[in-house]
Amino acid sequence: MRSNRWIRNTRRTPFAVSPLACLTALLAFGIACQPEPPSPPELEGEGEGGSAWLSGTVDERFQAVGSQMGGFSQAMLEVGHRYEDLYWAIQDGNWAYAEYQLEKIGDAVERGIIRRPGRAESAESLFLDAPLPEMMDAVHSGDEDRIRAQFEAFTLSCNQCHVVEEMEFVVIGPPEARRTSVQPEGAER
Repeated sequence: MRSNRWIRNTRRTPFAVSPLACLTALLAFGIACQPEPPSPPELEGEGEGGSAWLSGTVDERFQAVGSQMGGFSQAMLEVGHRYEDLYWAIQDGNWAYAEYQLEKIGDAVERGIIRRPGRAESAESLFLDAPLPEMMDAVHSGDEDRIRAQFEAFTLSCNQCHVVEEMEFVVIGPPEARRTSVQPEGAER
């Protein structure tokens, strides 16, 4: 007689089945009985004369969505907006908001690098590796003179990167007017 805890009296049963084998069989049966996954839904307006911009295979649709995201220029739009908010955060002495903007500027540049890896070398060496962390350190210090001096260096780094990337016609500087809805502490609400 065999000593297997899953097999009880083998003389009364023509064959013995372990609980694990039963579970495996049930799972296999359940998977086999699943309906076939639905095909991707057709888009409204798709086909001849349609107006849907997402058409073709799934890969072609992903390519179309990817092209809508743009490259580094989209990242720079966000960076420009956040640069302005950073400037005003510094003017207001709102160090937490300045830190937040710096984090988001770094995130935007990194996403730009993902979309346009050819710009990685200059973005990293001229911006992410030194100017951005140095600006963050200055903000953490709370020393207004240091922060303002570092902001000037930060701005120069941005413009230097633009020159290296043959975008020398893009020259940035501190904004002349507040366009952000974020106001200094104590402003009327």
